[in-house]
Amino acid sequence: MSSAKVTDITAVRAFKVALIEFEEEASSALEMMQMQLHRTLDWVEHEQPAYWTKQIQIGFEKVSQARTALSTCQMRTVAGRRPACIEEKQALAKAKRRLQHCQEMLPRVKKWAVKLTEESDEFRGRSSAFGRIVEMDLPRMIALIERTAASLEQYADVAPGPEDETSSSPTTSDHTTSRSNEDT
Repeated sequence: MSSAKVTDITAVRAFKVALIEFEEEASSALEMMQMQLHRTLDWVEHEQPAYWTKQIQIGFEKVSQARTALSTCQMRTVAGRRPACIEEKQALAKAKRRLQHCQEMLPRVKKWAVKLTEESDEFRGRSSAFGRIVEMDLPRMIALIERTAASLEQYADVAPGPEDETSSSPTTSDHTTSRSNEDT
């Protein structure tokens, strides 16, 4: 059995306080990460598909409006000539590009929702091990340190001081010697 050389019981108590602070901070951090993950999953799985679906509808409306504006422009004649309708053609091309972009984003979002769900499950699995340490092991460690500190304090109160060892009675000396023999 190895022996420990504890010279400062207050350091043991300070370590206990630091562990309690770490437990609180770690528990809070895990909770915050879980909440942020839940918000992100909700955003990707629900809000983004709804957003892009709405944008596709808006895109179809803008393409329709741009086609109508182009048709109207092409039917006009100014001094017997038809206008080039360049602005209307550019607006139609822009509306089509935007619609295509929106249509591409919807499957991307769905793909990323699946990927994010997989990754969040992986994160939850890994963080649950740390969560068990924080919830179960740290309180046990804190209780052990408290018992150790209490035992050390009790031992320090009972243990003979340097001046007591020289003037100790034979029974105390025998007890100390027998304790030393048990340690070896």
